[in-house]
Amino acid sequence: MSATLSHSGLPAGIKRSEFIERVAPALKARGLKTSAIVYLSRAFDKWTRNQDYEPGRICGFWHQVDDLAEKLTCTVRTVHSIESDLEDARLVSRHAKANGRRDGLREMEGENVLRKLFGINLAPIIEQASDLLAEAEAIRLHKDALDMCRSEIRHINKNIRRLNSADALEQARSILPDGRSAVVKDLAALEEIRDALSAVERAFKMEARTEEFSDQTEEIDAPIIQTKQSKFVYGPNEVSATVTVGQAVALAAEPFRECLEMYGDYSWRGVTNVAYEIAKSMGINDRSWAAACSPAALGPQRAAICIILIHRNLCFSQDPRHVPRSPAACLGGMINRAKDGTLDLARFVFAVRKQCRDV
Repeated sequence: MSATLSHSGLPAGIKRSEFIERVAPALKARGLKTSAIVYLSRAFDKWTRNQDYEPGRICGFWHQVDDLAEKLTCTVRTVHSIESDLEDARLVSRHAKANGRRDGLREMEGENVLRKLFGINLAPIIEQASDLLAEAEAIRLHKDALDMCRSEIRHINKNIRRLNSADALEQARSILPDGRSAVVKDLAALEEIRDALSAVERAFKMEARTEEFSDQTEEIDAPIIQTKQSKFVYGPNEVSATVTVGQAVALAAEPFRECLEMYGDYSWRGVTNVAYEIAKSMGINDRSWAAACSPAALGPQRAAICIILIHRNLCFSQDPRHVPRSPAACLGGMINRAKDGTLDLARFVFAVRKQCRDV
């Protein structure tokens, strides 16, 4: 019999040549072998045509098994095994003629649309394209979160070693015995380790920094305008030592404060969580947020203050010149300035508080 199974097309903006590479993490998570992923990659990129992926069309190929074995530089038995695995995973369907031969028929005019197919039909995986893309993105975001948390742990451990305290080192080793976070695969467990190490760091600091802004009012309503004269003088995690949580919250616009009140967590962690939610509401995606929170860029606390400043400009500024046209671009600019050593958030905070005191 001929296979007439059609499909609804790939999601908009997804090229067939890049599709398998993008969903490979999801395919691996479903238990697919590397050889099967390579097979699918070749199928999408080499053995089918662009018109086959239009909605309502048949998409597939009818290369004989021995031809496929030659193209993949493997055995015929391996090809049969790959195709069986793909069929069991409901990613392809197989149809052959009575004699086992494969064949197909395209129109001889116009776009050479595939009309009949006795071979490998790719409709099942195309129908699952949106789900596979979502699964792959979730896996990537989870990996980014793991990497970011491990980076934070390394940074905290470095700070603990700088304390020159044997007791602090002993407590840190009890939390993470071998000092290696790579062996921990669970995100929740990593976050617990990070928070425990952070508590050790705070507890063993030799002396608290002097607050720089304690004599100024907490209520502010004017926008902060970034200038080009500021210089980088603080490390990625030193903002929390010179700016209290209360002072950071005082910078925020009312929607930010309301969100923080709903969380009920008035620590730096709570402020950072709310900053993430506000960032998403301004069109800043997870990848940009993760980049900002990296210790190599801003770090979580400084990233949160950046979001507070961008958001309050968006809410308070009456001058169109000072309203951020692209919050994502503003954050990207701050990340770049942090990396090249020209960002000073503490000075911005001081400037906006002084500006509001003078209003």
